Amino acid sequence: LFLGTQSGRLFKVEDAQASPSVSDISGNNFPIGNISSISIGSSEDNILVTFSNYGITSVYYSSNGGQTWDEKEANLPDMPIRWSVIHPDSDDQVLLATEIGVWYTTNLTDQGCIWYPSSNGLANVRVDMLSMRESDNMVLAASHGRGLFYGEYNLQNTFILGDINQDSSID
Repeated sequence: LFLGTQSGRLFKVEDAQASPSVSDISGNNFPIGNISSISIGSSEDNILVTFSNYGITSVYYSSNGGQTWDEKEANLPDMPIRWSVIHPDSDDQVLLATEIGVWYTTNLTDQGCIWYPSSNGLANVRVDMLSMRESDNMVLAASHGRGLFYGEYNLQNTFILGDINQDSSID
């Protein structure tokens, strides 16, 4: 179990159902801010943490279970990050729900990570949550005031997010 706080602390709870042991795996370079999401990749060693504050670095990644952390904000605008999803087949591919839509990368673990907006069918609107159905990699994006949008998240193509009948709403 991973727990994030509003003051930028990250805790890992092991054996939560029996004899829990808690360890602080916060990065030394974590800002004092609200941890908005914690995503686990192919193993518990691969952890992505996002923050939902302006004026701070908002994306951090660890490939060693939280022993060290790398900033991964790169070219993202200064905006709150609300949610993250790591593709189940690749720790390099990530989606972010942000203050101005959904953004994605295909090279998270690279030194020069680059983020791109994914806005086909979705305006630059606040997206509060992403949920992925792993059986077919369908992603649902919950926007603030614009409804729900969905798209298939596969490794072969650029991620495209749109709504069911492309009328900017779900009825």
